[in-house]
Amino acid sequence: MFRFHCEGLNGEQADISVLAVDWSIQGDTQFSCNDDQFACLLLSGCRSDSGGFFNLLAGTKPMYVEQWLEYLQEQQKIKQVRVKISLPDDANYNEALRLDEENIQQLLPLIFKVGGFNRLQLNRYLKQRSNPATLSTRYGPAELQRYRILNDIIRLLNKLRR
Repeated sequence: MFRFHCEGLNGEQADISVLAVDWSIQGDTQFSCNDDQFACLLLSGCRSDSGGFFNLLAGTKPMYVEQWLEYLQEQQKIKQVRVKISLPDDANYNEALRLDEENIQQLLPLIFKVGGFNRLQLNRYLKQRSNPATLSTRYGPAELQRYRILNDIIRLLNKLRR
């Protein structure tokens, strides 16, 4: 997650968060601001060197937001911009994501797909997980590590529900 904190010339404050794993990947955007005119300045005419004009609220790439905010700062329309990149292992990452139950429900099937798991594999592993001898003969170390990582992900998703 990329978080941009902007400060206006008269003390206005705005936060822009883009949920993306890379500067060049489009992600969902959250925006908050304490001043209407400052919000209009930040949201109107957004453009970047590499992407042209873009709609910030519709979801965008962090590099576009960075280029836009740097432009506004160079034009002396905003006072300061700070960027913070939050990683999944950061202590406050869960709070920064603000995931709701619906989003969490959508995550698990995507994780299964990315990890290359199917329902049959999972059921077979779950039946055999209590027998270490079977696990060690049926699965190699790399495969066992995949299932352990999946377990960690499921535990994290359960924590996010709370």
